[in-house]
Amino acid sequence: MNDFDKYKYLLGETISLYQFMENDLKLIYAGMLKGNFYKNIEYVRSEYKGLGMVIKALEQLDNSDNTPYFSRETYFLLSKLARQRNYYCHQCCMDFAYIPDFEKSIEFKDSLGTLMDTNKAIKNVQSQIEVHKNNVLSRFNRV
Repeated sequence: MNDFDKYKYLLGETISLYQFMENDLKLIYAGMLKGNFYKNIEYVRSEYKGLGMVIKALEQLDNSDNTPYFSRETYFLLSKLARQRNYYCHQCCMDFAYIPDFEKSIEFKDSLGTLMDTNKAIKNVQSQIEVHKNNVLSRFNRV
């Protein structure tokens, strides 16, 4: 596999992990809402279309009773990850795509290195979010 094939693979996997994270956060939010869990899921999925939106809504709901499940630092990290997700979905390839023979460029090599680091980090974060999802759904009697 050449470096660009590796880049495409990692980019696809990274974006998928962000999607899993977004969905798990939506499930956490739906689980924390009062009322019918399944109706809450429908509401959350129709109302909050992006990762950043669901993070802000979740933070507001989570802090509404002065006993938040997630810390301020966690919400800061999640917001940072939402910005990174936007970068990977909308910008990362533009950093090198118009450079002739880009695979040899510093811009591409830097982007690949950063993507590799991000992929490793998001795998770790997503697995933690999944654990939190299960804990929250259990805590709020949703499973």
